[in-house]
Amino acid sequence: MTAAPPPGATTRAERAAMTRTPADQREHERAQVAAHYQNDPDIFRVVLGRQLAYSVGLFASPHDDLEAAQDRKLAYVRRQLDLRPGRVLDVGCGWGSVLCELASATEATVHGLTLSSRQRDRALERAHALGAGDRVRIDVAHVEGLDLPGESVDAIVFSGSIVHMHAREAVHALVARALKPGGRVLISDCYFPRQVRGDRDSRATAHIFETALGYCRLVPLAEELGWMDAVGLDVRRVEDVTEHYVRTVDCWVDNIRRHRAFIEARAPGFARLLQTYMMVGRMSFARRTALEYMITAVKGRPREATAGWPVPGVAP
Repeated sequence: MTAAPPPGATTRAERAAMTRTPADQREHERAQVAAHYQNDPDIFRVVLGRQLAYSVGLFASPHDDLEAAQDRKLAYVRRQLDLRPGRVLDVGCGWGSVLCELASATEATVHGLTLSSRQRDRALERAHALGAGDRVRIDVAHVEGLDLPGESVDAIVFSGSIVHMHAREAVHALVARALKPGGRVLISDCYFPRQVRGDRDSRATAHIFETALGYCRLVPLAEELGWMDAVGLDVRRVEDVTEHYVRTVDCWVDNIRRHRAFIEARAPGFARLLQTYMMVGRMSFARRTALEYMITAVKGRPREATAGWPVPGVAP
């Protein structure tokens, strides 16, 4: 009889992660994830658009274009973080979409982390081109290996990155230690509904999480929120943006088809890999067997009862 998987480990990749030491798992995540993102940034530019944002866009209508949707998403992130002059940590900064938005549109200094040297180089180029290079620092490093002083950061962003981290409880503990009281954290990522947990061990899931994107750990939203609450992060807002993610992926797939020759000339076989994993993922999000959320939380509880006004959807 096959032994039951350890609690919380429900995919082949997660079960393998449970057998590694924390240091070995961090190295596994680094190697697996970096392999995807080390491809030519210009490939991702023609697929993802001008902002090079590898995450959900926010569409005003089904006919809105990708560039406008990504601009809207970046403005949303900036508003949710409510930044003053201070320090921001962008974990998984990619090619710098969020990092450049925050550094150029606010007075904050931004410290980016990525697992890809090619992403770092492109992000720094973009920051300098915007005149914000003096307020940007980017390291090729895993967040768990970062030695941050306590209460030293005003805001932390995970845009499409926390899903690549197995030790989520440890990551949230690090976030809570590093944030100043009242500091904000924003997470934009994908989750599995608890009732369809069995889909997590499917061949399609394995293709995305092992062949295409590298290591990923999808969990139910309630687990993420529970870990955040346990370390003193007060969740203020949760947005279900699954329909926006379906539309975002549709735009990406259209761009792959349009630029297939360009992609294949730079990375033979990569266009097929991208299109396959995106279409498989798109099916899951359209069926809502995978979900996309944006979460905003604040370190610590307010001293008196407060509420967000106006309440969304309620007229004054």
